[in-house]
Formats: sequence, structure tokens, C-alpha cells
Amino acid sequence: MSKNQAFAGILYVGSYGAAAEPTIRVCAYDGAAGRISVKQEVTEVQNASYLAVDSAGRRLYAVSETGQTGEEAGGSVVSFAIDEESGELTELNRQLTHGADPCYITVDSANNAVLVANYTGGNAALLPIHEDGTLAPASSIVREEAPLGSNTARQEATHAHAIVVNGNYVYLNDLGTDLIHTFRIEEGNKLAKQSSCKLHSGAGPRHIVFHQSLSTAYVMNELDSTVTLLNVSASGELTPVQTVSALPEGFSGYNDAADIHLSPCGRYLYSSNRGHNSIAVFAVDQADGRLTLLQNASCEGDAPRNFLVLPDGSQLLVANQKTGNIVLFSVDEETGHIQSEGTILEVPSPVCIRLGAAR
Repeated sequence: MSKNQAFAGILYVGSYGAAAEPTIRVCAYDGAAGRISVKQEVTEVQNASYLAVDSAGRRLYAVSETGQTGEEAGGSVVSFAIDEESGELTELNRQLTHGADPCYITVDSANNAVLVANYTGGNAALLPIHEDGTLAPASSIVREEAPLGSNTARQEATHAHAIVVNGNYVYLNDLGTDLIHTFRIEEGNKLAKQSSCKLHSGAGPRHIVFHQSLSTAYVMNELDSTVTLLNVSASGELTPVQTVSALPEGFSGYNDAADIHLSPCGRYLYSSNRGHNSIAVFAVDQADGRLTLLQNASCEGDAPRNFLVLPDGSQLLVANQKTGNIVLFSVDEETGHIQSEGTILEVPSPVCIRLGAAR
């Protein structure tokens, strides 16, 4: 797809910050011009570190990554209505996540529930969604105890780091125990455990993505900066197949891996490195899903915590948390390589970019 057909529409940017500061920004994006502008700044959501938009584009849900909510222990999740014309947000309600520092949120495929991973709390919660988009109190809270990984500094406890829906199954990554747990949502909006997949010790699974056409998934391992390819069975079970480094050969400095996404065509996989400060680009074998590292491109900033691949696959946007900038990259659709087009927005501590409606 040509640059003239690039995405134009609404983007949502979540940031760390105090409640009095803007932590969610509604932005207008023009892909053809490579330009972004802020339409609305939302305050009163402390540390809006992860966002999710429902499949109808009518609601946005944001975590408030804190250890305390008023007098209650743990973080919270905030529901917003999205204006159909402008994309701007109006708060609907808030609910507790029943765990400290919620760091990931997703909406199920039917827009019936949100699911939240509480990092410090080490647990996950399911909150039903009412027809008007407001959230009900959590109907299911799960915590899986298991032996901890070998990285004693970071794997001192269970750390739920992502919760993702794929088909009929829900997957919960536990950085602390090197496990990915599989659940089903059963009657009464309850999470029912199905199985667990053990990764190599010290991996620290963070984010996970599922291939569009292959029966494979890819998990970004934060602690040793690797990506693991997993086969996905019809019953939702995961089996590790291949693990590759997301860093260039010979690099020995500090790094925490972070985010991971597939290209819309499924031919390329991208992941972010904090420390090396790069985006890794992998080729995806279309027969078996195996990975080959193609490139490590500078992210043009410090700590690329999250990034977004635009719908046509020709561009991606990288949020650099520590330098407070969002960088536009163009994608060579023949080679998969990416090229920086420079910073297009400066914003304090950006940590999540989500797609809204096309305009």
C-alpha cells in the first residue's frame, strides 16, 4: 500500500504521570503527511500505562497503574465513551482491579468483558462490561502459584505481565515464574484454568501475539531479551518450538525487552529493546512460523516501551518512555526493514499507543 493510502484517523496515547497531569491524549494522525496532533488531554487517571479499545470503537479502557486506589489496596481500570465524530473521551466509571500495579488490559472478542493483569499483585481480573460501556465489579480473580524463575532480582514473586484473548482462550503471562497460563471464560464470567506452558528459566515472559493464519504465537521474554515461538493446539495449549535473541550478535550491555507485534501481512515480527534502544525486525517463515532476525533499528530515543504497527503495515510508531518522544518509522514492504522518519510528537513518558477509528 502506498504512502498516500496510509492510515488517517484517531490514535490514543497513554502515559505515566500524576492524576493532575494529562496521561491520556486523543490524537489525530495523518499517515500520508507523517503528522500527529493532540485533540484532547485527559487528566485524573494516574499512570495510564496501558489502554484497550473495543472492537466496535465505541469504548476505551485504561488501567491506572498504582498500588492504592483511594482507601482500597490495588489499582483500578477506567471506562470511557468514545465520541463517534471526534474520537474524544468521556469517562463512564471506574472499578478496582484487586491487585497492585495493573499493567495490561484487553477486551474480549465479544466486548463483554475486560481482562487486566496486575504486575505487582501477581494476579489477573475479569470485569464484565454493561451494555452502556460501564464496568461491573470484577467477577473473577485468578492467581497461579508456581516455582519462581532463576533471575532472583526480578523473579522474586509472581508478576502477571500480559493477558490476551485468542479465539476461545485467554492467555496470562507470568514474568516471575516463566509460565504462560491458558484459561477459558466460562458461565458467570469466570476464568477457568486449562493448562500452563513452561518457558526456559529466567526468560520472563512479557507480551504475546498470535499469528493471523498460522497456529503459532510469539512471546517477548523481557529478562533475557529473547523471542520464543510457540505452537498453538486446537485446545489452546502452547508448546515452545524456537527461541531467538532480539539483540544483535555481540551486544552485552543492559537490556529489558518490552513489546511485540506482527505485521498485518504476517510476514514480519517486530519487538522493542530498552537499553539497546532498538526495534528488532524478524522474518516469519510462512510454513512453520520460525523466525530470522533481519534488523535492529535505533528507536531514536530511550526506552521504547510500546509501539504500534499501522493497519496497512507501511508504518509503525514507537513510544520512547524516557525521552518523551514518539517516532515514526516507514516499512519497506519488500524487505521488512524499517527506517526512521523522525520524532512526530513530544509527550512526557509515553508508554502505550492504541488505534482508534479511521477518518
